Amino acid sequence: MTNIFSTYSTGENRVTASFLAVLRSLSLDRMQRIIGSLLEQSEFELIRFENQPSKGGAGVPDAIIQSSIRLLLETKTERNAIGLPQIKRHLERLDTATEEVAILIVLTPDDSRPEELDRLNDPRVAWTSFAILDQAIDEMLDDKYEVVSEREAFLLRALQNMLSEEKLLSNPNDVLIVAARSAWGEYQDFHAYVCQPNRAFQSVSRLGFYSKGVVYPSVPKILASYEEVEMKRNQYEGHLGKLVNRLVDEGKRPVNGRFKVLLLSPPDSAETLKLAVPIPNDKVSKTGKTTAYTMGQRYASSENLLKAKTTSDLD
Repeated sequence: MTNIFSTYSTGENRVTASFLAVLRSLSLDRMQRIIGSLLEQSEFELIRFENQPSKGGAGVPDAIIQSSIRLLLETKTERNAIGLPQIKRHLERLDTATEEVAILIVLTPDDSRPEELDRLNDPRVAWTSFAILDQAIDEMLDDKYEVVSEREAFLLRALQNMLSEEKLLSNPNDVLIVAARSAWGEYQDFHAYVCQPNRAFQSVSRLGFYSKGVVYPSVPKILASYEEVEMKRNQYEGHLGKLVNRLVDEGKRPVNGRFKVLLLSPPDSAETLKLAVPIPNDKVSKTGKTTAYTMGQRYASSENLLKAKTTSDLD
């Protein structure tokens, strides 16, 4: 996916500006949910709306809209990069705050809360990570009771993609598993995966295939990735050129159509991860009905794939 966010040259400024740009584009409810997730406060409110408030005076107005909060954000794009002098300067700024709630959010790619912040022991400091932000976005978009507009969803997914490209997510999952009703057979024949152009994937090294109730036992290595390839004969060189020529000649893709193409290691290649047996799906819905492991794409780790008895072991 093309990066649509800030062009700041400094990584921290670019990431911070992009994050704020997405927050500004969200509805108030979605903005509060994201910030609340980062603060681990599900009840977090930027603005409070109340009908006929009876407290605070003799009269009872029809409604009150109230806010008294100041949030400072310090972003780090490198691990173990917290400097206490800088954090203390930020806290000094909060010392002069007149708002009822004053919090410094420290957003980093670390896997756990930096020890420097523990030593500081100031309740106004709230540490969070890009991985937590990524998870908060996933949970909100997966929540069927959360009404997220197409524009909001697009921006949130684009933000996740940027965080992945910037390598800010500590993600052990190195395998993308795709729904593969026809893709599995194409992989056997063409040693490639072809899908819609510019489809957003996290940074992974392997591709897995799910169909007919199983994750298939061949998990090839991704050798090359091309975001938008035109299906036109003799347009490209090397393996990509041979693949495109075959897809066109055999009528697998329309001439001049555009697709994303992943070149993959063959099933018998030493670079292809080979599972002992296919992994059967045992996923069920909240009502107890069997449901697909994925209808689009999911992520798993090579380590879990090698040990899994069923798809439940991949989570």
